[in-house]
Parts: sequence; C-alpha cells; structure tokens
Amino acid sequence: GNNYKNKCPHGFDIDRLSMADIICADFADAFKNIFHETCKDIRMKVPDCLQSAHNATLDRFADVWNDSIKMEIAISFNLSNGTQRILEGEYDHARDCAVFARYMEQYTAVVLHQTQVVMSMPKINEVYDADSHTLVKFFRKRIPCCCLDEKYEEVKDVTKMGYCYNPQCNNKYVERSKTMYCDRCRSVTYCSPECQEAHWSTHMPVCNTKAAVKAKFDTKQQNA
Repeated sequence: GNNYKNKCPHGFDIDRLSMADIICADFADAFKNIFHETCKDIRMKVPDCLQSAHNATLDRFADVWNDSIKMEIAISFNLSNGTQRILEGEYDHARDCAVFARYMEQYTAVVLHQTQVVMSMPKINEVYDADSHTLVKFFRKRIPCCCLDEKYEEVKDVTKMGYCYNPQCNNKYVERSKTMYCDRCRSVTYCSPECQEAHWSTHMPVCNTKAAVKAKFDTKQQNA
C-alpha cells in the first residue's frame, strides 16, 4: 500500500517488478505457506518441513529451482521481508524468512553452482533458533541498504548461541564459540566431546554417507 512506498525496499522493490520477480515472489510465498502447514505437525522437524516445501513446489516452480538467477530473486524477496519484519519487531517472522533464504542459498551452492558438497543443517538451524545478534547480522550483511545498522548496534553484544545435536544433552543451546563440528561430515555441531561421543552411534550412518559424498566431491574438485 501507500505506507510501503515510504519504506526502503531492502533490495526488492515491489513497485518495479518484472515478470520474473513476480514468479519468484509467488514461489517464495508458496514455499513459506507449505512450510508452515507442514510445521503444524509437531512430529515434523525443520529439515522435514523444508523438504516438504521443496517437494511441493518442485513441479510448479521448476524454472525457479533450476535457475540460479531466479533463485537469487527469491532469496532477495525473503531478505527484504525479513529485514522489514525485524524493523517492525516481528522477530519470529524474520527467523522464518532467514530460514527460507538460507535454505535457498544452500541449495544454490550445492545443486546449481556445485561449490558446496552438502546442505549445512547447522547453518539453517542457526537462523531458525537465532538470537537477535545472529538474526540481525544475517540480514544486515546480505541487504544493499543500511537499514539494519542501528539495530545491529543494539544487539551486537548479545552472545551468539549454537546448537548441540545430541538429543540427550541438557544444554541444547550453547555459546556458539564453544561448539564443535563433527570433523568428518561438518553437518552437526556439539557442545562437548562427550556429547559427540554419546551421539556417535546415532550419527554414524549419516556421517558415513556424507563423508563419502564429501570425499567424492573433493576428488572431483582436485581433478577439475
């Protein structure tokens, strides 16, 4: 509406949209709606909900999923929305936008550009459960405007929190600087060596698969 025209578009100007922009915005909205619908089932975890949204939009929006330029537009749409949500104090909605943007970034890197071996769930969980410092920094470094500079000054001293993937851990969230990645697959993080060891029997099959994919990727990169 008229109120929006007085606001910075944060990189996605709804008053000057091309047909590609409209398609990508429709895609981003469809992805969001299916994600939220799937998340109503409390048994579903974030990766499951993202995969459901991906699968449900794959046919209708194949031209977006297969085109890195259109994917960048969809990412820009989420970044613009998330930035505005932060400015309006709607941090939960901003976290959703960050999750969608990061998932699409990861997909682009792994599938379209092939510059990354596998999707990094720690990076996605990092913004899904983001503290205010992590969230504001995520958007601020990606938007072309300085609209979050003032907000960043407010939150930059907030401790960044990480995630322990051992479900038996009493400290699900821990100071990020103290977390450690699984060295083999880099797809999970822990708060301590003890938690990593306790989770190993569960994590091992996934780790072996991802480590094998990573080794094949590294070999291909070296021979390129």
